[in-house]
Amino acid sequence: MAINDADYPNGQPNQDVKLAAMGFDGSGHRGGGIDRLQVQLLPMNAVLLRLHKPVEKAGDHPGDFGTWWFTPYEYRRICGHFGVDGSLLVASRAQGKSALHGTLALLQEWYGGSSSQLSYVNAVRLKEPLWACYGPGAPANSDGYARTLKPVKLSGGTSARQIYIHQAWNYQTSMVRLLAPNASTDAVFGQSGGLPATVSQAPRLAFES
Repeated sequence: MAINDADYPNGQPNQDVKLAAMGFDGSGHRGGGIDRLQVQLLPMNAVLLRLHKPVEKAGDHPGDFGTWWFTPYEYRRICGHFGVDGSLLVASRAQGKSALHGTLALLQEWYGGSSSQLSYVNAVRLKEPLWACYGPGAPANSDGYARTLKPVKLSGGTSARQIYIHQAWNYQTSMVRLLAPNASTDAVFGQSGGLPATVSQAPRLAFES
């Protein structure tokens, strides 16, 4: 039994979860999200990564336990595609021009051009199973559909697969931190070889190919 079964009656996401995972907002505009959505049960001991910016004030979300995550296997796919380790993936991050910005299809207007975007990385290991939405990232669109940013295609012709955990901050006690709080993306990815081995070498999950 997963601890977020209430969000997945009969093993399928409820309407709010599904729409949010597919990138739809309350007005019906789709600004990104997951393409070809799948429902997957993340097993106990699964390792997940999340990139985030500083939380401006107490009680704000998403922060380090927000809804969007990816796996170490996907991180290795990204590194393999660009032929670089983690340090070069974040080059020009402060200008919004890093490889990770293109891989995750982040439109500048979403984050106001803030140089703090993607400035922190969180890595966790699950203590309990969790339901999640999973699949390749969809193109990002501005609110007026004036701009579309297509995510970089990796090997196999798919964009980076992302994981959506609805209101993940409610499940912090079921996650073990593998990095210090507010670990700097530049410092962590700037280490030789990128992330620590406990994270970067985490095994592929059963549904990953």
